[in-house]
Amino acid sequence: MRLLMIVLLVSLCIASTSNAQTETSRIKNYNVKKSLAIEGYDPVCYFSNNPQKGKHEFSYAYKNITYWFSSRANLDKFKTSQDNYEPAYGGWCAYAIGESGED
Repeated sequence: MRLLMIVLLVSLCIASTSNAQTETSRIKNYNVKKSLAIEGYDPVCYFSNNPQKGKHEFSYAYKNITYWFSSRANLDKFKTSQDNYEPAYGGWCAYAIGESGED
């Protein structure tokens, strides 16, 4: 029983450390300036092929990355499905990914 508790405790410590590293690397690998993603553009607008600059009053932080939205409706859409609206490749274009030589 004691061994089981020790194994469980060690597993929890490892899991929490790996999650912290993931958040740090996430921010490092995102296209952010001063913690603002995709230069302030509204990520929801890209799905209607109509990129628009977001507004500070419609800002939202998700996993330590701040997004701006052009309207309250787009902010609400993002909040209901963040993983679907978050930019692929951290907001970098395919050319930038290729130039960096990183995966």
